[in-house]
Amino acid sequence: MEQLAATYGQPEMRTIEMEGDEYLFATRLYRSQDRRGEVVLAIERPARLPRRGQARCVLLHRKGWYEPEVYRLLSGGIGLDEAVEAALARELEEETGLMLHTTHLLGVLDCRIHYASEEISFISYVFHLPRTEGVLRLPRTEDIIDFREVPIADLPAVAEDLRRVPPPRTGWGHWRAIAHDFVYETLMSR
Repeated sequence: MEQLAATYGQPEMRTIEMEGDEYLFATRLYRSQDRRGEVVLAIERPARLPRRGQARCVLLHRKGWYEPEVYRLLSGGIGLDEAVEAALARELEEETGLMLHTTHLLGVLDCRIHYASEEISFISYVFHLPRTEGVLRLPRTEDIIDFREVPIADLPAVAEDLRRVPPPRTGWGHWRAIAHDFVYETLMSR
């Protein structure tokens, strides 16, 4: 953490307790035992037609199996022996074709997810990328089918869409909404 803070800025540290469900545990958390956490990417996009007072936007993605209205911030796993910075650069390139330029570590979210008699702690390193290099492209090897740029001020609505994901993926939606609320709160205060 000291090295990350020295390189990317002192992050806010949060612990979030939440109830999970069978789907979240079976498809995401148990399956993620080869990971020590994830990076979440709040990729700021330049305005297409810059105008005075234009809203700052972040990049969201949608995978083929998401409900039609569901988009979210990009994220990717950190391998057990992988450095956080390496996962950040790898995920950005794999999922968007972009490369790092300017990066800030906004926060480290320790989500402690409870289901039945179990608890799993899953760490998300949330990065703000106000500048990237390269051309945005849909990846060939990921399940991403679309990108959308939304004003940072619209992230609470994105989080609400995630919280409304129907069963059996409701717990997944609630878990994914947490980072969107955090990015909104953090970037709107800057």
